[in-house]
Amino acid sequence: MSPRQDPHDVLGVQRGASKDEIRTAYRRLARELHPDVKRGSYSDEMAVLNDAYQALTSSASRQTSTTSKASEEAKSQNSEFSSVTSPARAVAFPWRGIIATSVVGAVAIFGLSLFAGPDSESPPDGVIQSGSCVQINDSLLAVEVSCLTEQHQVVTQLVPLDARCADGSTGFLDRRGMGRVCLE
Repeated sequence: MSPRQDPHDVLGVQRGASKDEIRTAYRRLARELHPDVKRGSYSDEMAVLNDAYQALTSSASRQTSTTSKASEEAKSQNSEFSSVTSPARAVAFPWRGIIATSVVGAVAIFGLSLFAGPDSESPPDGVIQSGSCVQINDSLLAVEVSCLTEQHQVVTQLVPLDARCADGSTGFLDRRGMGRVCLE
């Protein structure tokens, strides 16, 4: 923008126009003059438009009073842009909401665990470990079974294939070949 061009004339607004009026005029002209719209043919005009907008919106001498009666009347007469938008503010990460949700979730889990019943007997999963109930089949392999059956034995220890149980017995092979099962 050359020093001879008045920013008000460039944007087509009157002196003392509100920030909303300046922004509306800027956006209207930017839609017409933007280089992306006309394939770069208006880049100089867009630069002048940007300079005028910056001069009017950041000038220390510009009056910031937008509640004057004249600007209110101009806003009410301009029906195309009658909705007033709130000024933009930085979007903050919702730490409070996340923390509050985490605390409520933790309290809910803790509270529900207090009222939960005793753990039910889980069905056999085929993986033998200490405390599992097993039966010895015809091939002398240990097979995990439900502890509700009458003919079961409890595993006290699971040792490697080449080791012996603590009581000196050889134990029984796990059906999956994972080791030797020591029984009570």
